[in-house]
Amino acid sequence: MSECTLSTQVRKISISIQKSDWLYRFKMRRDLQVACVLIVIILIMGFFAPDIAPQNPNITDLEGKNQGPSADHILGTDYLGRDLFSRVICGLQTSLEIALATIVISFIIGVTIGSFSGYQSGWIDNVIARIIDVFLAFPSVILALALMMLLGSGVLNMIIMLSIVQWASFARLTRGQVLAEKNQEYVLSAKAAALPGWWTMTKHILPNCIMPVIVLATIDIGHAILTIATLSFLGVGIPPAIPEWGSMINSGLPYMRIAPLNVIVPGLAITCVTLLFNITGEGIRDITDPKTDNEGSL
Repeated sequence: MSECTLSTQVRKISISIQKSDWLYRFKMRRDLQVACVLIVIILIMGFFAPDIAPQNPNITDLEGKNQGPSADHILGTDYLGRDLFSRVICGLQTSLEIALATIVISFIIGVTIGSFSGYQSGWIDNVIARIIDVFLAFPSVILALALMMLLGSGVLNMIIMLSIVQWASFARLTRGQVLAEKNQEYVLSAKAAALPGWWTMTKHILPNCIMPVIVLATIDIGHAILTIATLSFLGVGIPPAIPEWGSMINSGLPYMRIAPLNVIVPGLAITCVTLLFNITGEGIRDITDPKTDNEGSL
């Protein structure tokens, strides 16, 4: 048996043991279990939002504007008489669609560039690292505002803008993980066996260093939702015709005294969804990090 094959088999056994330990840690984390269940419910609600919403979120009724909760409107109506519950549910769909699309695109771009940079080293790595630093040097909200002013409002433009803003964080983390992993013995054995670089990267290095990037992606879903709401609140995000939590808060502020739910409900929705993704991401980090011994519970 060659040294490369033996090293690979030993690595696979180590990964199998780690996965068993992860499962044990997950079973001990009740808070993470609850958060995962709630996120699944949220995803289902977002996917089936048009079916769950009791009314069309864009139908107006000026005679019934700014009403409180009733049998016809569970959470009341907004300043145009639109059903608040329906708009919050459809706003969930809007936020999830943009956030998930953004994270997938940013993840693919960032992991590809970061892994290539870390594996190549030399002047290529230095150039890519400086480009990453340039993108990370700008405050994310300021950069997002500038890009939205340039691209204009819209769902597609929002996805493009957020992907431009967030890919660099995935690239930096992936690059650091690859730099630390590529000097391990099993990687050196693969290189000694003259295996192609792409094979070594995809089959050996990435599977062993991708988990921190997945944790970052989970947490960044919540950050993306918060950024979407912030930009829409400022009036440079989603068009007013599309239900979105940030724009709902902005339009409800003038009527805060007579219809506070128009601001409170979408605000709570943003807070709860963002918090759930943060708890899930940090929980995944805890159970996959062998240095973490704390096991939280409700």
